[in-house]
Amino acid sequence: MNKAISDVARGFKLYHVWLYQAYYNLSAKYRRTIFGSLWIAANMVFTSIAISLVWGGLWGKSLQEVLPYSLAGNLIGTMCLLPFYEGPDMFVGNSGMITNHAYPFTYYVLETVAQKLMLFVNNLIVYYIFMIVLHGPLIPNWTVVPGLALVVVGLFFWGSLIGMLAARFRDLRYLLPNIGHILYFLTPIYWHYEMLKTNHWVADFNPLYALVSIIRTPLMGGLASPENWSASLITVAIGAVLWAIFFPMFRRRIPFWV
Repeated sequence: MNKAISDVARGFKLYHVWLYQAYYNLSAKYRRTIFGSLWIAANMVFTSIAISLVWGGLWGKSLQEVLPYSLAGNLIGTMCLLPFYEGPDMFVGNSGMITNHAYPFTYYVLETVAQKLMLFVNNLIVYYIFMIVLHGPLIPNWTVVPGLALVVVGLFFWGSLIGMLAARFRDLRYLLPNIGHILYFLTPIYWHYEMLKTNHWVADFNPLYALVSIIRTPLMGGLASPENWSASLITVAIGAVLWAIFFPMFRRRIPFWV
């Protein structure tokens, strides 16, 4: 366990490296383009508008009413799904560096989480521009800060676990993104919890819904329910316990698995 804690400490000490690498990986994709990283936000906006137009028509609601909820859900939901999308490649995708450099394994987790957080901030700016256009200036509730912090901590623990599992069992690299897609559309991202009527269990037992809610609700000026906070804390706590058990046990095998 001491070596695992030392791995985490060494990883955080390299913050200047993984922060720069995360920024470089994002910016390199859009080098020599006119709009740069705005293309990332454009994908979020176009998807949210298209779905809001269709589903808003089905529900008999205007675009101004549906779009803010859908846009915020898309913004936060894609970040919370890091363990399913980026997690499987967290160590396998860096196999060359892992086998040739003595970086702590936590470094690769922190770089991936930092890259996802940068994407979130980039898209958040565009989100608020749309909110000003649709509803005027919107002041978020202060609980968005602890909500975001809790989600980031959860991404660290669960991302590490999924990264190790996918390095050991390669089929998970293809299975987990598909599970992530299914979970995304089973979660009230574009539609409201109340629409489930008698099937509330679909959201009640869905940890993604709770994690999204503790950021989306305060981001839109409200307060997340105690149930969402409890579910989020339990999800992160389970990830922390599993990490404390399996990361010290298997971290030294990662170079052989990748």
